[in-house]
Amino acid sequence: MRIYEKVHLVVATPGRILDLIEKGVAKVNNCRVVCLDEADKLLGHDFKGMLDRLISNLPERRQILLYSATFPLTVEYFMKRHMKTPYEVNLMDELTLKGITQYYAFVQERQKVHCLNTLFTKLQINQSIIFCNSTQRVELLAKKITELGYSCYYIHAKMAQTHRNRVFHDFRAGLCRNLVCSDLFTRGIDIQAVNMAETYLHRIGRSGRFGHLGIAINLITYDDRFLLHRIEGELGTEIKPIPKVRIPNLCIRCRNNSIMSWTRWSLKASCIPDKRSLQLRLLI
Repeated sequence: MRIYEKVHLVVATPGRILDLIEKGVAKVNNCRVVCLDEADKLLGHDFKGMLDRLISNLPERRQILLYSATFPLTVEYFMKRHMKTPYEVNLMDELTLKGITQYYAFVQERQKVHCLNTLFTKLQINQSIIFCNSTQRVELLAKKITELGYSCYYIHAKMAQTHRNRVFHDFRAGLCRNLVCSDLFTRGIDIQAVNMAETYLHRIGRSGRFGHLGIAINLITYDDRFLLHRIEGELGTEIKPIPKVRIPNLCIRCRNNSIMSWTRWSLKASCIPDKRSLQLRLLI
């Protein structure tokens, strides 16, 4: 960066540009436009307070642009504090929970792999995407799934970009049925063959696209229950406990508008024709 020369545009993380401002290197008293890409992330806990401090250095007459796939409460509060009569353009109709059957199951940490194996056995799944919260868990879980005899790829932010591109391409082409990944995979990417609070919506919010059936199953510990309630409240959705008993026919409309019937949890492979196989997203 030519930090000691005049520039027309600066692209930086909030922490870096704030550091330059406080050191007197970057002078923003005449900067009248600020653009926040992935605003929901930039206004999260990792950057808490930084943008407020940054904006306090800008002139009073300014324009702020927010780009985000979701608008959680943190973004709304920011808009009320710093924006006057903001104009909203919504281009994200495809990011929706419509058409997605959402469940949760309380399991102990050590039971999650066994639960996965049970789901793979009980459900006929074209492809699944399994999300983890750390790169270490991504690799470990992918290894265990492979040891169980299922084809499995994994992808996370610490992998080389060329490797990630190859995994992404092969999975999209259907060369592998299961993918374990971190949230890197959810931002602006859609896999048509997989009907998959801000992170939750990014993870499963594309399940209803193209008429594919979608199931999202959250495998959580008991301590995670408050996070689950928060997600339900912010997204205005209901996440039901996965049934442990047979429930009479549940009808789901398929791509060709015909009706197929199946029973929850005690699903049998024969209940779901091959061409209408369920698509699964698991959040671990």
